Amino acid sequence: MQRTVTTPEGPVGVPSPDHEWTVLFFITEPGIGERVPELGGCTTGLCSARDEAARFARADARVLGVSAHAPGELAGFAAERALGYPLIGDKDLSLGRELGVPEVRAEGRALFERAGVVLDRTGAVRSLIHPVPDPERHAELVLEELARLTGEGGHD
Repeated sequence: MQRTVTTPEGPVGVPSPDHEWTVLFFITEPGIGERVPELGGCTTGLCSARDEAARFARADARVLGVSAHAPGELAGFAAERALGYPLIGDKDLSLGRELGVPEVRAEGRALFERAGVVLDRTGAVRSLIHPVPDPERHAELVLEELARLTGEGGHD
């Protein structure tokens, strides 16, 4: 799989041509937990990836967030939280479906379930991390999977 996606920062290649790994953090929708509590935690999950930026960099992984929104719709959200990585708007869910990300219906529409996808340099899905029951551990679970894939195991 090779594709170019639109982000508020401009076009981004998926997978990243400049990194060994591309990690996609799929979220339902920031703030949805206030309306549908069982789907809450999107902001926490995205911030967990931000907070582990140095570990992702050491793993040569490009981090991207993905939600079922129009491209650029969450630019303000990303900027307010200084995520440090782009959020991809996948309004038609085509990227997520191509990668096998589970979906959930909420408020009359299809959204992504919380998941992590690890792509190698060729765009092959090397891991689909799902379910992610604890949003605070979203980044940690992906980092553990990257360590397993690279044979490095353990924690920093």
